[in-house]
Amino acid sequence: MTRKQIVVKRPGAHQALTIEEAATQTPGPGEVQVQVKACGINFADIAVRLGLYGAAKGLYPLCPGLEFSGIITEVGPNVKGLEQGQKVFGAARFGAYSTVINCPEKQLWLLPDKWDFERGATFPVVYLTAYYALYHVGHLKPDDTVLVHSAAGGVGTALLHLLRLNGNTVVGIVGKTEKVEAARRAGADHVIDKSKEDLWKKAEEIVPQGYDIILDANGASTLMGSYNHLRPTGRLLVYGFASMFSPSGKKNIPKLLWYYLKTPRFSPFDLTTHNKTVAGFNLIYLFEHVSIFREMMDKLLRWDAKGLLPPMPIKSYPFEEVAKAHMDLESGKTVGKLVLTL
Repeated sequence: MTRKQIVVKRPGAHQALTIEEAATQTPGPGEVQVQVKACGINFADIAVRLGLYGAAKGLYPLCPGLEFSGIITEVGPNVKGLEQGQKVFGAARFGAYSTVINCPEKQLWLLPDKWDFERGATFPVVYLTAYYALYHVGHLKPDDTVLVHSAAGGVGTALLHLLRLNGNTVVGIVGKTEKVEAARRAGADHVIDKSKEDLWKKAEEIVPQGYDIILDANGASTLMGSYNHLRPTGRLLVYGFASMFSPSGKKNIPKLLWYYLKTPRFSPFDLTTHNKTVAGFNLIYLFEHVSIFREMMDKLLRWDAKGLLPPMPIKSYPFEEVAKAHMDLESGKTVGKLVLTL
């Protein structure tokens, strides 16, 4: 039996994404084999394709992909909680851009009855990221005022859903006018369209005293401004560097170097004097602590079962159109999540 995989042999532009056939391996102890029906697309996949993702260093040729959904076709030894024929969704440390995947049982969850495969394949990364950011890193409180960059993207939308559920006052930032309504629907009380408004002037008008939490995945283009707009005891949560990417889909070395040099280095003296916190994290380095994933997902699935998590906007692409999906995500014009379907 063979499977098709999207493989990056060498990092590069969109043509680096090639489809290859490979033998399907029998699942090992504790593993489950899944016939993949959909796989989610994330900015991390673009970084993998470009060779900019630290966790992928030394792993090429590499099949990208961090999340998927499908049907169990085989279970390996010592698997007790799952069986053949069940619909599941899961998280993978790469390899999800595939028609078949072997995945540890502990990284899989049963697909809720009301979900389709597209929702299952686009749920894990953004909601685990949002939950971990707010509750594990940000120590979110109900009276916190929160600023969310990229508020209409996948993680941004998930953050807004969770913040609305928690009752927080939230300001969302978008880069294009056509994304304003998406951020409002997701739960932002105020939306700043930085394509038309002075971002930080408007942020000050809305919350003059400064923000309790700011979530920033842009990098050098906004990090210093975010830090400067924290109130005392405020927390800046950093989980990406999207402004370093080029919409051309190629590795732009001068731009990367420029943004690297522009990235602020926060002084411990300044942090202490102004009583501020800067924290960074990356979900990919938590796979050795999967119990945290399971704890967070259990809470998220309970909320979803009660109807407390609205649908995520999703745009679907055929598996073979992965390059087009990457182009669209890099363009900055999409909202919510993108998914490859089989």
